[in-house]
Amino acid sequence: MKRTLALLCVVALAACGKASETAAEKMIESQISKDGTQAKVDMSSGGMKITTTDASGKTSQMEMGTAKVSEADIGVPFYPGTTPREGEMTRIASPEGSMVTVILHSDDAPDKVAGFYRDKLKAQSQGKQFTEMDHGAGHMLMLSDDQSKQVTQITIGKGESKGSDIQIMANKTAAK
Repeated sequence: MKRTLALLCVVALAACGKASETAAEKMIESQISKDGTQAKVDMSSGGMKITTTDASGKTSQMEMGTAKVSEADIGVPFYPGTTPREGEMTRIASPEGSMVTVILHSDDAPDKVAGFYRDKLKAQSQGKQFTEMDHGAGHMLMLSDDQSKQVTQITIGKGESKGSDIQIMANKTAAK
């Protein structure tokens, strides 16, 4: 009897979770759809995937939390010994362009990490604009290519407990 009751409680909680997930999806879809855009929200995989189609038929997609972002997507290697933080990758694609972000953590100091990315971006900088800013608490490095309409930005800050937190964003504007 106790086992049956426990099983029923687990099933009820799972159903409640799915019901609240579905309600949240419908609420987000409703908010997005107010201007005539059609939206489909999926939160079933632990992250959020949103697909929208505007009145002219243009489709956009956004994936947060479960997106997979590779070194090829961002155009630079991940800092040695790091892997993307689970749930902290984003991918957006629209008719206007695309953007991917990834967050990494290293036990190495921000200055060492910045040196690694400085070398990588400078090696790619011919015919492009390289910018670096040191703002005391960290570094921001950016490589901008007006011809391909692509920007790679790397922000390196002190980690919460030690080391460095690294955020990499690659943005590409669609050709017109």
